[in-house]
Amino acid sequence: MRIPRSLQLYENHGFVHQYWRCHNREFYLQNNAIKSLYLRCLKEALLSHAKNESVKIHSYTCMDNHFHSTSSFNQGSQKFSAFMRQAHSLFGARYNRLHKRSGKVAEGRPKTPLIENSEYQMRVQFYVEANPIRAGKCSHKQLRFNKYSSYRFYAYGIEDEFTKMLSIPDWYTELGANARLRQHRYRRLFKEYLEKLLDRTEFFQPFIGTAIWKLRRIITLSHFYMVPKDLKPG
Repeated sequence: MRIPRSLQLYENHGFVHQYWRCHNREFYLQNNAIKSLYLRCLKEALLSHAKNESVKIHSYTCMDNHFHSTSSFNQGSQKFSAFMRQAHSLFGARYNRLHKRSGKVAEGRPKTPLIENSEYQMRVQFYVEANPIRAGKCSHKQLRFNKYSSYRFYAYGIEDEFTKMLSIPDWYTELGANARLRQHRYRRLFKEYLEKLLDRTEFFQPFIGTAIWKLRRIITLSHFYMVPKDLKPG
């Protein structure tokens, strides 16, 4: 059962794991030129919201048939939803025109689990950026050369047209007194993340955080909405 975003992201601001998949699990993003096209559409939509900074992108990974990012909003979920609709409308129209087709490109609306705090923000970002490694697309050492992952920026300070749209999260700034120290510690923490056997299903739940925090969100949600049985406390 899908939870309305206005209820899932009911607070005025928040940090989310955003992800979506191509329609019918097709590999519309397999070509690097199409990956670039989507990221440019994302950047264009972001620029239209830049004046009031209602939406920020913190990390991303573009795979062959799906996309992950961490984002934040600070003026309610409606503006965040408007940003995503704009990005996907631009991409859908341009992709269809380029391929002389019509119809959906994305499979439903993007999912947007809410993230509790900086600890989980970092964990979700590592999960997002580790996608190409888990999929066997590259090794850990090769990830720095992946133009469609924000890892190259945080781990090595590499800037390009896409990493320039990133807003650095506070937890990253706190990793060190200068860029070199932050990048060094980021690489170490990312390596430690890869070595752990983590339950990745937590990154796809409506709420990502500690058990008590998630329970409070579910209880609050239950006052407004019929919560699915697998989410109900107890």
